[in-house]
Formats: sequence, structure tokens, C-alpha cells
Amino acid sequence: MKKHLKTTLTIGLSILISWSCFTQTCINTRYVDSLFATEVLYNIDYQSARPYGSLINIPYQLDIYRPLSDTLISRPLMLFQFGGGYLIGDKLNPPAPDFCTYWAERGYVCASINYRLGFNTLVTESAERAVYRAIQDLQAALRFLVDEHHTYGIDTSHIIVSGNSAGAISSMHNAFMDTDQIPASAAGFGFGLDANDLGGPYTSGNTNYGNNEVLAHGYLACWGGMLDTNFVGDRGDDFVPIILFHGVEDDAVSYYSDHPFSFPAFPLLHGSNPLKIRMDNMGMTTSLIPFEGAGHEPELLNPAYLDTILLESMPFIYNEVLRPKLTSVNGNTAPFLNSAATYTVITDDSLSGLCVSLTNGTILNQTTNSVTIEWTTPGHDTLVITGFNHILAFDTIQLPLEVNSISAVNAVFAPQKFRIYPNPSMGNIYIENKDESLLYIDIITVEGKLLTSISTCNQLISIDLKEFSSSLIIVHCRNKVHNSSQLIRFGF
Repeated sequence: MKKHLKTTLTIGLSILISWSCFTQTCINTRYVDSLFATEVLYNIDYQSARPYGSLINIPYQLDIYRPLSDTLISRPLMLFQFGGGYLIGDKLNPPAPDFCTYWAERGYVCASINYRLGFNTLVTESAERAVYRAIQDLQAALRFLVDEHHTYGIDTSHIIVSGNSAGAISSMHNAFMDTDQIPASAAGFGFGLDANDLGGPYTSGNTNYGNNEVLAHGYLACWGGMLDTNFVGDRGDDFVPIILFHGVEDDAVSYYSDHPFSFPAFPLLHGSNPLKIRMDNMGMTTSLIPFEGAGHEPELLNPAYLDTILLESMPFIYNEVLRPKLTSVNGNTAPFLNSAATYTVITDDSLSGLCVSLTNGTILNQTTNSVTIEWTTPGHDTLVITGFNHILAFDTIQLPLEVNSISAVNAVFAPQKFRIYPNPSMGNIYIENKDESLLYIDIITVEGKLLTSISTCNQLISIDLKEFSSSLIIVHCRNKVHNSSQLIRFGF
């Protein structure tokens, strides 16, 4: 890998962390390191469509780059559209081969597509139609790949769309331009070569996926722009992570806002700078990497730019698109010695398994989203849980806790610092918190199972015992000074 231009790069991937008790599954560096040799499947027909300047449909192809000797059944899809101003270009032009090989080596399937080219450079409406045709072709390719996901080993729940220049313009309009925002020119313009109605965005080229829209889950756009920044964030499905790269001195597609090549016949495009401002204002997950002093597609002459694009986009896509996000862990943070407690991971994704690290206990049982631990040694511990999803992307969360030196069955003998009454109780119990400091209350069975936890600054706390099935419970109270427990009998 060549030296990249940006000297500060924080990857921050949980899968780089490992512990001695982890299985091999949890130290897999898939999606980060180059792990696989790759194969390329060339010239796969995905659609037949009518290009500019033709009266008949012609076939269009895509190339698929995929990892060899990979045992994972389905993998994230990275789709790439080349640049060339909608006038020239091919799916094999740089940087497509290096770009797609990079992702395939790390466990992705990457597809580089050909799409329709050509327009009248003197007519604004003809340029708009060129962009629209490319969006139709992008959707046709996605529909084809979704229908053929078993053939090519694609996971359809993790699709990333990327592009350079014209390809980035098409990609971003695919992401943010809705059917009611399509330029009127798509319905037919002028005479001759551009007179036909181009049809809907999802009905051109093939009949795959029932001619429905395929939504991407992330975007990577280099040297791109949009017709209208107001398209961004005005619909619910706009809120997908996107990373932008742009040369600040780009005179083909402006980093700011201008006509491409400053040519007034071309539509006004808003570049990455105003798009990032709009995305931030809308609360979207986005990153912009500006290249100071660089122009348009500088990576074609200086590969260091491509290295930076890949090195910056890899962790962004991993963290924001692929990995499950472990948001919290529910469980007793002050367990008793020799008690058992279950800890459940709260996440935004379905997990396929957990890897767990701890010091003071023994794992009794483990499911795809929870672990039951017997705490065998008193003292401070940190429960470290790594969860992974079906594509083997990882996230890690930590839960600090303190194992009490007394056992649950002996907790009643602890000195009382809080007044808890009545005992026995037929309904509610009350706890007086005379310190008025933050008080933590755990309701625990005599076997050590946590029933509920409460934190409050109230002086008098009421707890309804009728919601618990146990006739004997332990009420454990603690603040920054005191720590005590009391055995409560519920019912007579």
C-alpha cells in the first residue's frame, strides 16, 4: 500500500481487540485486512436498454470481483460507477480494477458496471437526461444483483453504492432524488435522438426484483454533486451513511456550486461542500474528506489519493454500515459473591453470537445476545462483550461492575444504613434515603437473580412487590458512602 496523503487516521474497529479467552471467530479481521485472493467475472449481462443516439436496445454488462476461498455464504456488496462526464468511460477504466480488488480482498463482492453514455453538450435538458439514464441503469444493476444474490454470494442487507465524478453524481441522485423530483426532461425532450420518454426510474433495462426500487445502505461518492441540495434529507429513506471525497480546486465538478467545467449549458451542480452542510443540518451520518490543492479525479495520476480514499472509507463503511451497534447491556452491576446473573446485550441488529471476557466469574450459559455468569471472586471487574452479526462484523461494549464480598444468602446480616419497611410486607415496601444523594437499589432473589434496578435521589421510595413472584427477596441499597442489604418477606 502506498503512503497515503492524510497522516491522521483513526480506525477504531472493535474487531482489532482480542483476549486470550476469545474464539477464533472474534479476532477475525475481515473487512479490514487484505485476507483473500480475488477472482473477476467479466461481462455479465444485467440489462438491455436504449442509449442516446440509438433507436434500439443494446445489452449492458457488469464485472464482479469476489474473494476466493471464502467460507462466508453472503457478503456485503460494493457497486461502483466510473466517471467520464456521461460521454466516455468503461467499467474497466481506472480506478475500477484497483478499487474493486481492494474491497474483494477484504471480503466484499464488488460490481463495476457499464451504463448508458451520450448527450447533447449544448442542451441542458439533454445533460439532465444523461444523469437520469445512469440512475435507471444503476437501479437495473442493483435489481439484477439482488435477484442473483445466491449466484454471486451477496448479502442484500448490506449494499454500498459508490462512484467517481459522473458515477458519483448518479449515485447521489439515486440516494436522494425521489420520483416527484425527477426533471421534466426525462419525460421526453425536443426531437430526434432525445425525443423519447425515458420511463420510470425502476422500470428500465430489465424486470428483476419486480421493478421495485433497491435501497442502498451506504454511499461513497468521489468528486460528485447534485442538482438541488433540498433533495437531501427530505424523505425518511435519505438517512443512510455517506462519505464524500472532493478536490477543493476541482474545476470539472465544483467542490462548491457551479456548472460543470463552468459551462452554462450544463446544469448547475452543488458539490460536496454545500452537500455536507445540508447533511449536517439534517442530522445525517456523513463524512467529508477534502483534498486541498487537488482538482478533479487526482487519483488517476497520483495513486496516493486512491490509497487515502480507501483507507478513510474502509473504517467509515465498517462502523456505520456493516457492524451491529451494541448500545447497552442490561444486568446486575453489583452482583453478590457466588450468585448468578444474566447480562443481555441491546443492539440495533440481530446478532449471530457473542464473545465474552471477564476475570471474576464463570460463564454458565450463553445465547446469541445474552450471557449468564456465576460470580466466584469478589472485587472490581469489567465485562467485555463482543457481538457479531451474520456477515461477521463486530462491535464491543464494556460493563464495569463490582462483585460484593458477601453472598446473597448472607446479605441480611449486612449492617443497615437505609430504613426499609415494612417487613414482612403484603404490598409496597418503602425505603428512606436520608442522605438525599443518588441511591441505587437492586431487587434480587435469594439465589442471586436480579429482578429490577432503580436509581433515584428521592428521600422516600415506594416499591410494589406484587410484580415479583418470589416470596423472599433481597433489597440491596448503595450510594457513594453506604452499601447494605435487607431480606424482605412478601406475604404472611
